[in-house]
This record gives sequence, structure tokens and C-alpha cells, in this order.
Amino acid sequence: MKKLLCLSLSGLFLFWTACRRPEKPWKLPNSSGGRLIEAHTGPEYDSVAFIRLESGEIHKAVRTAWDLVLKPNSGQGTYQVWLNAALYAFAAPLTETEWQALTDPTQTSSWKCDLADTAALPPLSPGQVLYFLLDRDRGAVFYRSPTERYRKVQVRWEGNILFIRATQLDGSSPVEWQVPVSPDPTYLSLDQNILPSIAPPWRADFLITRYIHPFYDQPEQFRWYPVLGALLGEEAEVAIVRSADIPYENFGYAQVSGLSFTRKRDAIGYDWKRYDFNTGTYTIDFSRFFVLRTGPTTYYKLRFIDFYDAQGRKGNVRIEYEPL
Repeated sequence: MKKLLCLSLSGLFLFWTACRRPEKPWKLPNSSGGRLIEAHTGPEYDSVAFIRLESGEIHKAVRTAWDLVLKPNSGQGTYQVWLNAALYAFAAPLTETEWQALTDPTQTSSWKCDLADTAALPPLSPGQVLYFLLDRDRGAVFYRSPTERYRKVQVRWEGNILFIRATQLDGSSPVEWQVPVSPDPTYLSLDQNILPSIAPPWRADFLITRYIHPFYDQPEQFRWYPVLGALLGEEAEVAIVRSADIPYENFGYAQVSGLSFTRKRDAIGYDWKRYDFNTGTYTIDFSRFFVLRTGPTTYYKLRFIDFYDAQGRKGNVRIEYEPL
């Protein structure tokens, strides 16, 4: 009994230390006297952090709090249904006949996931109906049984209303919503017919969140991989600057005109940190920093400086930034 208890405690210690930074962490860059912001996502990255640099605000939401986001495609007259990539969700588009008949998720092979700028599902136009099967949590971390994981979903656009219906695989336990067409995103949790409050009341410059990154050089089963990184907000743009070209401390507003900006949502991405297989920890890549444009003449330079909290637990994203 004592031996079993010892082994259990040893395993628990190894699991705990795997999330922690080694006693001799990397050398942080010299501070430029800028502002600091910390986004605590948790060691398992269970929180999504919306960040606004002007006020230094952070708004957090638990990643299990929603399943779908309905957003209008600006200037296109269509709506887009986005999955919760932070939950590693996948969807299979279906015809009405397939949607009515399907009871076994293994009967479909057309599974797709959202990427940063590419939705898994086709856009919805006025008068159309979209049918799909949703796997809410492909990793089966939070929803382990088929009853929890899968939902058949129907989205119908009539007039100025989106009618949404979600059921179990056998068509039972329907939950329905009526959502007015709006320029703002609408978040849905398929477990309840009320709309959860997820997004902050202000426009986020970027998010720290889990999302799915494609590794096209990997086999299919490893290609769609969840990572923790930064995704741009709706109206933000970013440029990447090499520290070897100009140090972060020396970069000012005069250098902005020479930059090339992009709205690619994952331009900041996840690889500002690197995993060290020798130590089992993450290190920060200080070879580059970012310049964020959040308005016609509003710029911020920022860099990631840490990924651990004071107790050495991962998932604490620490960012230094300055307005230009």
C-alpha cells in the first residue's frame, strides 16, 4: 500500500513539474520601460483572453462557454457560422436528407475544422438553410460520450431572423434560437437556449486563445493541430520586425512607414514561443517583435517576454507594449 501511494505521488509530482519552468529560466530582454499586460489562460489553456491595448483591458471567457459564433461577412451579404476552435471542434456539412437520416457520426467522412481565416462551413445567404453535424470536442477532453460531443445543427435565414435548431444524433432534445440579423457576432452554447455573454463590450485588438494550425507536412491524423497563440481582432493589422534589423528599444514612429502590414488573423500566431524537448518547457523567441495598427494613426509595438507565472506554471502570456 505504501509503495502504491509513493508511486501515485511520484506520478502526480511529474505531471505538476511538466507544466513548470526550470529553476534557471531564459534571460529576459532589457526592459524598455513600456507597459506590461498578462493574459492568464491557465496551464491547460482553458481561458480565451480578449485584449485592448489602449486601456490595457483584458476580458476573459472560459472556452467551454460557447460552441458556435454567427457573424456577418462584411460587404458580402452573407452570414458565416464559425466553430469554437478553442475546443478543437469539427463540422461535417450535410444535405437536408443526410441531416434527417444521420444517426451515426462515423457515417460521414467530410469533417472539416476552422482555420484562422477559413471557416469549415460554407457561407449562408438570405433564404438558405445550412445543415451540418458538429463534433464539439474532437479531443474528447470535456465532452467524452457521443451524446455530449455531437449535435445536428440547422441554420435557416428568413427575413431579418436566423433560426437555429440543434438536436441529438437521434433528433431528440431539440434546442432552438431566433437571432436577429446584426453586424455584431452572436455566440451560441448548444446546451441552452439563452445566448451567453462572451465578447467584451469593446473592440479587441487581438485574442490569446487556442486555435487550429495546419501542419501540411504531417499525416492527416496529425495535420490539424491545436496551438495557443494570438489572433488579430476584426480591424487590427500587424507587421513583423526582426530584432536584428532594428532593436525593439530603438523602434519608433518614424520607422512605421517602412513596414508592411497584414490582416491575416494568425500573423502573430503561436511560434513566438518554442518548445524545448530537452527541458519539457517553452522558451520565448526574442528575434522578432510586432507592430500593431489599431486605427488610421494608432500604432503599438509589442513583444512577448514570458509564458510562465511567478510559480512557474505555463499559460501565462506576458506582453510588453508601447504606443508609438
